[in-house]
Amino acid sequence: MKKQRQSNLELLRIISMLMIVSMHLVNHGGLINLAQAGTLSYYFVWTLFGVSFISINLYLLISGYFLVDTKFSSWKLARLGGQVFFYAFGITMLFWLFGKAPKDLETFVRSALPVGSDFYWFISMYVGMYLLAPVMNRLIRALTKRQMECAMALSFVLVSVWPNILYFSSALNTAGGVSISWFLTVYLFGAYLKLYYRPDGKFAKKMLPAVGVSLMIPFSRFVIELLLQTPLGKIAVLDDLMWGYSVFYNYSSILAGAAAFLWFIAFLNLRVAPGRLSRGIVAVAKTAFGVYLIHDHLYIRESLWGRMGCASWLGKWYLPFAVVGAVLCVYAACALIEALRQLLFAPLDQNRKLKGFFERLDERLYRIWKEEKR
Repeated sequence: MKKQRQSNLELLRIISMLMIVSMHLVNHGGLINLAQAGTLSYYFVWTLFGVSFISINLYLLISGYFLVDTKFSSWKLARLGGQVFFYAFGITMLFWLFGKAPKDLETFVRSALPVGSDFYWFISMYVGMYLLAPVMNRLIRALTKRQMECAMALSFVLVSVWPNILYFSSALNTAGGVSISWFLTVYLFGAYLKLYYRPDGKFAKKMLPAVGVSLMIPFSRFVIELLLQTPLGKIAVLDDLMWGYSVFYNYSSILAGAAAFLWFIAFLNLRVAPGRLSRGIVAVAKTAFGVYLIHDHLYIRESLWGRMGCASWLGKWYLPFAVVGAVLCVYAACALIEALRQLLFAPLDQNRKLKGFFERLDERLYRIWKEEKR
């Protein structure tokens, strides 16, 4: 029997993807580089950018929450790979045939093998996490609640707190969260909430601290900027606080991890009544992954934001409205394309022979896992 989707978490999935699009707009659109320090535009852009760093963690929490109770499926993995290939290779070919994109062997190979070649960094990490999910689940089920809490605390300290506080050291460097160690750490937190957390329905009460911690991400940058303008700014090691976007502007930072965790808890307490709204949320959420694959393709990224002329919005009263409007338009356009792709491939997705092949493959893998002979 097909599992019913939870519309509250599907809504969070949509919001997460909107954050990702927002992050790409202000970054690839050049807003964070061109916004003049001290202006309202500057604070708006960096606040939006900072808060959006929780987006990846929200996706990982959702994954851990559902995967802890789910058996490994090579069919799901194959469908994911097919979707990624469709956009990575398909968009590349469209630009090569009808655009002026440079044709080189490296791009061809990377787009033809998008999962293994890190064409989309998130996909490569996510597939690695999915492949390790059965092992993670076995370990999680073997732990008591207290032992799991200790494992979560230790993992968070090692891959978030340690590199975040001792930012000047390369020890235990997790590349700002772009690593399998961080993905598996967040997986633990999502799984824990599924196994032991029971919502009480107090969404607003839970959302207030979630928003507060999220705003601490951009606030931390503004404080660091002020700190570096004092005589302390002459200390070389403190200057490294602004490495990248700033020490807390990364997926595995203490603030980004804590904020995402609080957001996830808040949405677990959100109740969406069954009906049209719930069905609409689920329908839109099904296209969210496609939105990422389309708008963050290398060629789309290079052409989309530049043509929008986002930098011209800086200093204008309508900057926030322009950003929100652009994000919604990009999401809607990509969602429509993904919905059409799903419709096109529906017969293939429902093909019994094809699904049967992968089910038999899963049975063989399960025998290996259980050390059973044929």
